[in-house]
Amino acid sequence: MIAKSVVLACSAERAFALFTEHAGKWWPRERRHTGDAASVIRIEASGRFFERAHDGVEVELGAVRVFEPAQRLILDWYPGTGATFPTRVEVTFEPVAGGTQVTVVHETGAARPDLFSDNAAGYRRSWDQVFASLAAYAAAPCVDY
Repeated sequence: MIAKSVVLACSAERAFALFTEHAGKWWPRERRHTGDAASVIRIEASGRFFERAHDGVEVELGAVRVFEPAQRLILDWYPGTGATFPTRVEVTFEPVAGGTQVTVVHETGAARPDLFSDNAAGYRRSWDQVFASLAAYAAAPCVDY
């Protein structure tokens, strides 16, 4: 299991929207799957979790299992294992003094334990990059989310 968290200086509602609707604005370029550094990344209540490049190419990054605005997300996570054996990612949004603590817990889920352990070091590095980028974007002046 991998657990990471960051505190954003905004409400849980805004943190949730930033994470789900506006991920393409802050998601690290080196963590994109379409090859387009300015792709759109969306996590939708309809169940879709995808990335779309400007040329229309889409990559399914997972599936949304739980979508509770300002509270939590549960995702089947395809990177590293694919749709057949997804890992499980839970993201929670907890109001704290000064903003919202966003926490991700990434674990085996439906994936075979060996698949998760084979990818665990890469997942840790990726979540470090993702959370650093999220925190930097949310702290920037005049953020439009």
